[in-house]
Amino acid sequence: MLAETEELQAIVAHLVKEPGVTTSVSQPGPAGWTSSTVVGGGPGADPSTIVFERTRVLPSCHMHSVSFTSHRGLAEVLVIRTWQDPDGSWAIAPIGGGGRGPSRRSKPWVNFTAGFGPDGFAAGGDVEGTGSEMARTVRLTFADGLVMEDAVENGVVLFFEPVGVSFPADAEILDARGGRLARYKVFDGFPFGA
Repeated sequence: MLAETEELQAIVAHLVKEPGVTTSVSQPGPAGWTSSTVVGGGPGADPSTIVFERTRVLPSCHMHSVSFTSHRGLAEVLVIRTWQDPDGSWAIAPIGGGGRGPSRRSKPWVNFTAGFGPDGFAAGGDVEGTGSEMARTVRLTFADGLVMEDAVENGVVLFFEPVGVSFPADAEILDARGGRLARYKVFDGFPFGA
């Protein structure tokens, strides 16, 4: 059975909820992508398609990358943060996600989704692009000097830090020997540090 624990059952219950109300949709960006804000509900996932691609257990929470087919029949991935409340129930906090498609990157790159504020920074995504199969570690170095690292597992990285961070960050994708496959700025469009 997919949902073997209360935590996984809580995640599945969230994923299969019908979507809430869309409150805003952005104008298409240069690549044609749009973003939207939905209040309430869940992604409307087909329960038979839910796959937990990776879970990372951290001291204060768990981070998950979950793929599924949405109520619209689209393949999607969602990064979710969970933690156990004092009453024993599991809190579910979706960080973000979206559709999947073939990578158009000519070098390794992380397709990040992130959430942030003064109480923490959560992010994750697929490592994709030409040469990404050689990626073993992703390191983030923020403007305030904070360094976070994660091992690439199942093509996914997941991060959480329970403090605010300062943007932008340098992302480094490293191979098994610590050699740099790629380095670039991330979160440089964020208007402020947390």
